[in-house]
Amino acid sequence: MSEDKEKLISEAVEKALKGDKEAINSIEDRVTRAKAKAALVKAQRNQTMVIEEPTDTNSEETPNKNQKLNLSQEIAQKIEKKFPKSIDGEQNEKWIQLKPENWFEIANYLKSDEGLLFDSLQCNTGVDIGEEFLESRYNLHSMKHLNSIEIRIKVSIENPEIPSVEKIWRVADWFERETYDMFGIVFSSHSDLRRILLPEDWEGWPLRKDYEVQETYHGIVIPKVKEGWE
Repeated sequence: MSEDKEKLISEAVEKALKGDKEAINSIEDRVTRAKAKAALVKAQRNQTMVIEEPTDTNSEETPNKNQKLNLSQEIAQKIEKKFPKSIDGEQNEKWIQLKPENWFEIANYLKSDEGLLFDSLQCNTGVDIGEEFLESRYNLHSMKHLNSIEIRIKVSIENPEIPSVEKIWRVADWFERETYDMFGIVFSSHSDLRRILLPEDWEGWPLRKDYEVQETYHGIVIPKVKEGWE
């Protein structure tokens, strides 16, 4: 990339961070404009909100002057205020950990609230995090505010149920089906929750850590592709 384009992107991102979003939208070259948007998203992720605390000048102890909240922490506080006891554990700087119970209502809030507008579900997948727990992870992006966050929801293997958000983000339809197919996470109220990659009568959930490949499928011998991976 030429120095002129780098300077143009840098100046546009700086203006956008100050509230002038048209500084990026007005870039004529489509590739340069896309790079500027990506740079803005990265800058916003690293940007923190500083809350100044009063300092007692007469005290011998020096208090913590700056308490920093990044985007995930700020949104987690908004969620907790609107949906009390929905946050699962301590707040995290990199993602928001939620309990599954109010996920549909929270997802609708994240998409529709004017200050958030996370209108794009870019990815949803599952993870076997061990200790008898599974996790569903959602990467959300706001096309208007150019913000991105990650939501994580943990469930037990014994009761792996999470509300479906297919009716909020239509793309969640196939995302949730694939997560169900590979991990066995059940997305309640999904309109057509069935396997999407494997046959309906396949045994087990292939991306779980305890998965064991069945010997045969309708008389066909299945290769032990995981043999020797220990």
